[in-house]
Amino acid sequence: MPHRYSTAFSHIVLAGTGIYCLVQIKGQAAHLPHFTFGIITVNSLIGVWRWGNPDYGDKADGIYKFTSYMQLLFALPCITTTLWLGYGYDKYISWAFTIMPLIPLVCHLADSSSDEKIEELVIPINIIAVGVVAFMAENYWGVAAAVSYAINHYIVLKQGDSLEGIPAQDLYNYGLCFFAYFALRAIGENIVLNF
Repeated sequence: MPHRYSTAFSHIVLAGTGIYCLVQIKGQAAHLPHFTFGIITVNSLIGVWRWGNPDYGDKADGIYKFTSYMQLLFALPCITTTLWLGYGYDKYISWAFTIMPLIPLVCHLADSSSDEKIEELVIPINIIAVGVVAFMAENYWGVAAAVSYAINHYIVLKQGDSLEGIPAQDLYNYGLCFFAYFALRAIGENIVLNF
């Protein structure tokens, strides 16, 4: 398996961003943002080993791919649920955003080919849900989080291995830094997180 020091560095930056976000929310009662920033941090730390270790990095490839998949499935939905609950929307609808990704996860674990189809339904629903509720509440950090995630997912991630000569994984990691920071600011914007 190849190694790329630029990708390892982008994972270091993303891990630092995730740790910063975790430190900022450490006293809050809501645990979903902790999961979002925690999975980003864990995946990035594994990514540093995977991409930055030419001798043994390929041994971590399986766990790196799994944590990347968990990050893809749950990072945005946990923020969506947090925002919806924080603004007082129905708890069953709000929790549905975080429960929905369990379907593609179960399909993935069962080696079903339908997990990508369901995944591609879960992500836009969450992007729209974050954008709409944040816009209605005039929480422009939330709108920025939705836009940055959409750009990152639909433009950067779908471009293949590189975009203008820069590895797409590097750009994706830097884009997730923006998403994490915007999400951190969005959940702190006039939201009571005592649910």
